[in-house]
Amino acid sequence: MHTPLITLAAVHGRFPSPITILLALAGIALVMWSRIQGQPLQAKRLLVLPAVFVVLGVSDLTGHHAHYTAADVGLLIAGGALAAVLGVARGATIELFTRDGELWQRYRPLTVALWLALIVAKVILAAIASAAGAPGGAGTTCSRSASAWQPRQP
Repeated sequence: MHTPLITLAAVHGRFPSPITILLALAGIALVMWSRIQGQPLQAKRLLVLPAVFVVLGVSDLTGHHAHYTAADVGLLIAGGALAAVLGVARGATIELFTRDGELWQRYRPLTVALWLALIVAKVILAAIASAAGAPGGAGTTCSRSASAWQPRQP
């Protein structure tokens, strides 16, 4: 019997290498550290990156000629609502202050906790989507890899 993790790891090209995982974690840690220390608030960062992610997400969801079920759509809506609520809460926890006449932002411990809570919630949502047979409901990239979590038939 294959567990979901073993099945996922057995699918070639679906499971990142340990080096990729370590590099991603190091990058995330560096970004979090800089934001906890504080950095100048830039309008470009506030607008461009989210817009790029929206375009990539919509392109990813519509570019595979996938036919989403009602469960997929429901889970996508739930995931979007969850991300919006936690995003607004996270935004409310960011400290804004002036330094040398410039507006700066700094993450508080609660900001980081809410960010981690969103990641955990999205992983749980992806597991629910996979278990419900609605891998498209997990989101963009998750929808392609969620099918790898399905146990293989002997």
